[in-house]
Amino acid sequence: MLNDREQSWVDDARVDLEAASLLADSGYPHLAVFQARQSIEKLLKCAYPIVKGWTMPREHSLQAMVHQVFNRIPDPIWDIIKRMNPFYMSTRYIDAAGGPPSKKFDAEDGHEAVAMAEEAFEWILRQLNSKG
Repeated sequence: MLNDREQSWVDDARVDLEAASLLADSGYPHLAVFQARQSIEKLLKCAYPIVKGWTMPREHSLQAMVHQVFNRIPDPIWDIIKRMNPFYMSTRYIDAAGGPPSKKFDAEDGHEAVAMAEEAFEWILRQLNSKG
């Protein structure tokens, strides 16, 4: 069972995922992609104290966090983490995206990111609930 603070992090990460879906449906795919990625980042950060007993890191790399917390994860989830990791920069910064992010992502990108994040989110959450 997660404590109140841990559950607050999980709940807030879920709100980010819901916001990503709304953004994808509203024509803001680059923001949907970022918000979907952000939901996974928050969930991974709260995994540190739950799984390892460690303080949450000041880290943004999904790949680094997954390795530190879970060591090995199923290949489909790893594929999602690898695909979503670069979106921290490319959804926000013109130089990182090779142009305005609002022009580099389309509706399909937004919806795909939400679907991927939902899958990864549920896997991570199952791991947290089994530990917490």
